[in-house]
Amino acid sequence: MWGLILLFMGMMLPTIADCVPPDGDPQFCPRPRLPRTPASISGRPSSEGGRPGGGGVKQAEPLVPYTYAYVKAPAPTYRSPEEALNGGAPRRVFPAGYVWVSVHGRVEAGGKVFYQINPDEYIDAAYLAFGAPSTFQGVVFSEPPSRPFGWIVQATRPSTAPGRAPDPQAPLLARYTRIIVEETREIGDQVWYRVGPDQWVKAQAVGLVFPTRRPEGIPSGVKWIEVNLSEQTLAAYEGDRLVFATLISSGRPRTPTVTGLYRIQVKVRATRMDGNIFGYYYLEDVPWTMFFYQGYALHGTYWHDRFGFPQSRGCVNLSPRDARWLYEWAEPYGDRPLVRATPDNPGTYVWVHR
Repeated sequence: MWGLILLFMGMMLPTIADCVPPDGDPQFCPRPRLPRTPASISGRPSSEGGRPGGGGVKQAEPLVPYTYAYVKAPAPTYRSPEEALNGGAPRRVFPAGYVWVSVHGRVEAGGKVFYQINPDEYIDAAYLAFGAPSTFQGVVFSEPPSRPFGWIVQATRPSTAPGRAPDPQAPLLARYTRIIVEETREIGDQVWYRVGPDQWVKAQAVGLVFPTRRPEGIPSGVKWIEVNLSEQTLAAYEGDRLVFATLISSGRPRTPTVTGLYRIQVKVRATRMDGNIFGYYYLEDVPWTMFFYQGYALHGTYWHDRFGFPQSRGCVNLSPRDARWLYEWAEPYGDRPLVRATPDNPGTYVWVHR
């Protein structure tokens, strides 16, 4: 059905339609969603924020394009609240698994609350738990740093010297605290970083960006994205100038992210991702998605706040603010809900490595 719709719109996606399994496992087979207008949900406060560095997005704009909720499955949905109240047959039943939907309306009927999740599809409020997307955001640089930098990913108290136990008197470095590496030391097989006066932390506690030059295969002067799987970080460059950096969540060991040099092929403002990889999953309206190889993509993530650790089924997860910034910065350019790269409007390079 989606192939016919996209063909009619002149936007057929052969590389997305044919997902190739990584290491024998099935991969996301995303379905670009046709545009629809987000609805405000009565009684639900909206998260607000802007893109990193201000970049032209007003602070009053929503953190994510929709309101999202986790589905406590198995859960039936109905064509109308009346059908649910009158014992009608469900339109579908979400099986048990990891299921998230976007919510577009609220209706009270028969003393119960129902939420609209799609046209002519309603679900009893008892099956939903509303989420709170991560507010984490990376950094936009006007003057790029020359030293390694990053974030604390595991809350820790620093040690006074490498190899020593954490100092109980030292202030706790909270998760997502920004750091700059002043010195590196190896003690046995453990790497330590000095991040302040007499403040040393283990490498496992941080996710770092090491400013670098473009790898072989990327022409001079173009935009490119580095994804460092070992550090769980992403850096965006214009030529050899670092302009943005953040934490990511890549594929877990059983569903790893591919490595290599690619280019963004397709950008989709919102898409559905579902499948049955080590358990059923269903994720509606995944925002600011950019496919760079078959079903692998950089995309916004509203369902977790675990950036800095592998968490996905192969894609590169970004916080909502970071995904939006990268989506607007990266090529191909275009204002349509779905934009394909062409020879005249090529996609940004994506270098994924360990």
